[in-house]
Amino acid sequence: MKTTVGMITVAAFLGAAPLALAAATASGDGSQLAIYIFLGMCALIIIVQLFPMFFMLYGLLKGLAYGKKEAAAVPEEVVVDK
Repeated sequence: MKTTVGMITVAAFLGAAPLALAAATASGDGSQLAIYIFLGMCALIIIVQLFPMFFMLYGLLKGLAYGKKEAAAVPEEVVVDK
């Protein structure tokens, strides 16, 4: 009984091996260009999202380099009674 179950298990694994190897090969339907276009769009989205980070970093470095500017004196509020 155990040998029969073992033989069936080995046959199932060996029978599935050619299917797994066949699935690992490159497809010949020409979809490789579509994959490259998709990956390029993903990279473009990531690069565009980095622009605000660079702008903020520039502002931070500019603020650190020039220091704090003195604030202009703000006059006090004048209240007029009616």
